Amino acid sequence: MPRLLPAILAVALSGPALAQDLVGPGEIALDGAIARCRGTGPDPVFWSCLAEAGVPAGGIAFARRLAEDPVIGGPGLMIGFTELGAVDLAEVLFPFLANTNEQTLFVNGAAGVVQPLALEPQTAGDLQSQAILAAHPQAFPSLRLAVLGHRARGSHQRFVATDAVTDGCRACPVVAVALTAYVFEAGALSGVTALGWIPPALADDEARATALAEGDLQALQVALTLRGYEPGTMDGRAGEATSRALQQFLTEFCLPVEAGLGDAALAILSAPPPYLDPPPCQPRERNAGTND
Repeated sequence: MPRLLPAILAVALSGPALAQDLVGPGEIALDGAIARCRGTGPDPVFWSCLAEAGVPAGGIAFARRLAEDPVIGGPGLMIGFTELGAVDLAEVLFPFLANTNEQTLFVNGAAGVVQPLALEPQTAGDLQSQAILAAHPQAFPSLRLAVLGHRARGSHQRFVATDAVTDGCRACPVVAVALTAYVFEAGALSGVTALGWIPPALADDEARATALAEGDLQALQVALTLRGYEPGTMDGRAGEATSRALQQFLTEFCLPVEAGLGDAALAILSAPPPYLDPPPCQPRERNAGTND
């Protein structure tokens, strides 16, 4: 079962206090504070150093909560924040971790804090993922996870993250990129799904844009998936799920569905990530409380 990290943050945003509003941009650590205090080690001097360096009290409370969590087990300072809905994204720097010292956390919502790295599922069962694993039996996700996509429909939020898959060690060659979806309903985590391993070329922004321009269907499926749409298995085969996802994309980006994958659509799909801003024509009111 996935492990949630319920680090409840006792920090309120300005304005009316809501149950899910526990941390926000006002808690971001100032530039230079982390470098100044890292050498103290995670002891009482560290906390006083943060205060002296101008880190907001809420940011220090956030760091303490993460340090007290039995799984995270170390202080993390918020260096970036993206407001997206009931669940937001926080970029966090863990100054005393050796490898995954910069992480994206899901914050606010029902759990307070959810750590994506603690929720990575097993390898997807699609043929492409299994073929990559068969060719590289020691391959594994390297925990370089990046949350690149977000799509909201009413109270439903779908985040899509990538993670480099390396051939047997963190420093080994990248043989694939794993895509994972994290779904929240009304701020509560409702599912974590392995979407599949894709070849590194399809994860490369420029290479994917070139493939899109050449009419590569698998590149289209990857591009839609990264934006939070659900075109089905990214296998390069046409199907109802891919057609439906493309129609949703065109509609939400104010493009005529009958025009299909024209120049305007290709330009949007070829843009580099992150894909966190809502589409300009997303029918929010009509979709409130639904998954479509």
